[in-house]
Amino acid sequence: MVDIVRRRWSPALLVLAPLLMGAGAGDVSSLVDTDVEGPSYQERLDDLQVRRRRLARAYQEAISDSQRSALLAASRRAVLYAIVDEIVPAWYGTSWDYSGTSQIPGRGAIACGYLVSTVLEHAGFRVERVALAQQAAEHIILTMVPPDRVHRFRERSREEVVADVQEQGEGLYIVGLDYHVGFLLVRDDGSGSPAVQMCHSSWLGSSGALCEPAATSPAMISSYTVTGPVLTEPTVVAWLEGRSLPTVGEAHL
Repeated sequence: MVDIVRRRWSPALLVLAPLLMGAGAGDVSSLVDTDVEGPSYQERLDDLQVRRRRLARAYQEAISDSQRSALLAASRRAVLYAIVDEIVPAWYGTSWDYSGTSQIPGRGAIACGYLVSTVLEHAGFRVERVALAQQAAEHIILTMVPPDRVHRFRERSREEVVADVQEQGEGLYIVGLDYHVGFLLVRDDGSGSPAVQMCHSSWLGSSGALCEPAATSPAMISSYTVTGPVLTEPTVVAWLEGRSLPTVGEAHL
């Protein structure tokens, strides 16, 4: 695994510690093992949901645009940190299978679409995990991303796609390819230029769930590529409010 994925995000979250700490109940508690070296996967998901509810309450009670903007920024950091530093790494090494539908990191197998939809659901987005996973990749993106933020590429190299998301800035994106879907993580690796990792469940090379440099990932070779940032303001507000995100498209059974 690459160090860039495990590096923590800005310590600014610590300023909000009294607001963000807590524990709660989750949806998959009977399925997930306890990690004796630290909080279990389920405990981390529970903690994120407590933080979401507290941020949501503060957002509802905010009395100025500046307060709401600050709370949206804190919410974006909270869910981004949880996805890239806790949820996705827990899935490393889980086997890929075309029909894989696991909900438990490290058990069974998981297909690329199910990894994306499961990570989003476990992060607290109210998505239809099964229906979303069965969509064409572009529909998965349009479920999570406003249409005007979607970038499309035809017959463009993976290096050009990577350069485009780098230019958009740090954050988490969904990338859809001819026959594949995953996340792109754009993050400063200390070199002064944001690095781009592809986090996905791959059938190529070291198959299974992993993060790898997007510019050299064999899975990034595609005649048609679509990208979109996950944590836009409308999506973050939906996360805060616990609002459903209806699946775009029809399931491919």
